[in-house]
Amino acid sequence: MSNTENTQKQARPTLRLRDDASNERIEPRASPPPPDGPWMSDPRYESPAVGVTKDELRASYNAGQEHRKRKWMEFNPADRRAAIEIESAVVMWPSVDMMRTDGWTDNEIESALEKYYIGAQFYLKPNNIVPPRMQEQFSPDWGLNARGIYYRHHYSPGWATSDHDLWIPSLDDIDWNHPSESSRRSRAETFLEHVLSNEQRKKSEYAWEADAWTDVFGRMRNDPFLAVDKHEYNTMKHESDPVSCLLVGEPKFIKRIPDATFGLATFKPNDNYQNGLAEWDLDNDRLEALLLHRHCGLISDPHWGDAGFAFPFAVYEAKGWSGNAREARQQGCSAGAVYLDMLDSVVRQPGKIGKNNRTYQSAESRSNNQVFVFTSFGAHWHILVGYKRPRHEREYAGYEGFSESVYIFQRIWSGRVVTIRKAWELLSLVDQIHLWGKTDFRNSIIQYLKQWHEFGRRCYANDVDFLARQLKTDKVTQDGVTYQCLPEACLQLPDWTKHLSEETRGKLEKRVVFHFQEAYQRDLLALSDNWPAVIICILGDCGPSVDSPGYPILSKEEMVVHYREIHGEDDETIAVFVRLWEEGNEVGNDNNPLGVRKRKNSGSGEPGPCSKQWSSLSISLKINQYERLQDTKIEIRLTADLPNLEL
Repeated sequence: MSNTENTQKQARPTLRLRDDASNERIEPRASPPPPDGPWMSDPRYESPAVGVTKDELRASYNAGQEHRKRKWMEFNPADRRAAIEIESAVVMWPSVDMMRTDGWTDNEIESALEKYYIGAQFYLKPNNIVPPRMQEQFSPDWGLNARGIYYRHHYSPGWATSDHDLWIPSLDDIDWNHPSESSRRSRAETFLEHVLSNEQRKKSEYAWEADAWTDVFGRMRNDPFLAVDKHEYNTMKHESDPVSCLLVGEPKFIKRIPDATFGLATFKPNDNYQNGLAEWDLDNDRLEALLLHRHCGLISDPHWGDAGFAFPFAVYEAKGWSGNAREARQQGCSAGAVYLDMLDSVVRQPGKIGKNNRTYQSAESRSNNQVFVFTSFGAHWHILVGYKRPRHEREYAGYEGFSESVYIFQRIWSGRVVTIRKAWELLSLVDQIHLWGKTDFRNSIIQYLKQWHEFGRRCYANDVDFLARQLKTDKVTQDGVTYQCLPEACLQLPDWTKHLSEETRGKLEKRVVFHFQEAYQRDLLALSDNWPAVIICILGDCGPSVDSPGYPILSKEEMVVHYREIHGEDDETIAVFVRLWEEGNEVGNDNNPLGVRKRKNSGSGEPGPCSKQWSSLSISLKINQYERLQDTKIEIRLTADLPNLEL
């Protein structure tokens, strides 16, 4: 049969006119919004806010399942297939085995890696009921969602709230052929040679990481303003339920070591602070003093107990071909969330961590509260920017098993670095982040630290003032032996130290003694009625009794903020504090339910007389005994009563 005859025998389409529909109301088809996930490119397409409880959501889901089951049984078996309508589908992209990509183009490899890198197609929900296979593959991402960590594959300024002004590196207005880019092009050529060699010889993760340290991050590593190292971080982490992926149980102390961490360099007292390089506010001992005082506890180094690596702003995770690209993102974002918590603390008003979060130092404090995440899987690189904010209603704020804060990480660049142009793009963006880190970011941290250092000095001076009023000296003598005195309450370490070993805590106590002695020499002559405090709070763990230095408060405004944010006092109680302040009445120390102690001073300005017997005073003191044996000073700390003290 010829093609012409075959065509004539085929059924021809028939055009049928509809009846008169001039009065028919056309209802637009409203499709449900897609579930929120990494692919969503703009907040205009967000899912509606959640307004039901967990129990209501579960009941609604079960009712829907029963309804669908009854409808299914109403169909004849022969008609069931035609009655099915697919509403949504989730694609679980496989990992990319680089050993089996022969014949693939670079675009095909890059596309496959990007799809796998994203992970879960939608974010965690309270009723996260999915097939077991999907659960096994996506549970790490959903566990991060419960902790507040979200990855978005498309960058949009709309994802950042109005109180954040993220700084983003850009390739716009940069001509890579310009003569000024010759040095960076030369670096890109060297980097590309190493990349192609690693791919050709199928080298291990070590080779990829070593080349990144030299070719990509070499300038940051050699910058004296920055600290770059394979540096451990510590944090408290909740476990995730293996089925629901929600947070369960008590948080546990963990430690991790990213492949590279980028922070600010700190300095020692013997550094020359006049040369424009060393910065007094980033002094190692001063940061350690803030870290260890019980009323400060400001963590500047992600390795708890140290102060030599200040406020990381970027992290790098590398994977070779035997590794997992998605795991690199998860590890990098987990570290970035810890660093964002540290930045969120330093930009707030100095003080204890209480029942409510402290207010920010300024309206712009959160603008620079951002970190960068670099990940690489062989030659494939990603650059992410992350910031922290409170969890929103659409993210199930207030639901059990979800964190209070979220950490949004957006991809700002990615590419397979197998051409000189891609290598140049990566180096250009990294160089911009390098410049931002050593200038804008560093300068902002220094400004926020100034208030912290002033507050920390007041805290130590308040401890010195307590000892001076009790003993009039920091040394006592017994049987010809000199003892160094320290109020026992001053050895109380911040709350974060309770997760450390006894040995480590003992070492930190010795450093507290050092900082107290430094403060005694520095601030003894500066003590007055109005400094370091006007009143002392001894409520809760600020005291915990009248026999301790307490928490220094310098102004009425500071007092109101302290009792509201730290102790959660209501307006009625705070009004009593304000009245006492304004009336200037002496608050009794023996029967004091408000936890306020007025400072006493003699008319001469000298420290007042000791109000307690030596035998009872020794209970609230730690005594450091110094004995000289040739040229070696041996320190022994005693806590026994000393009945025969010579002042």
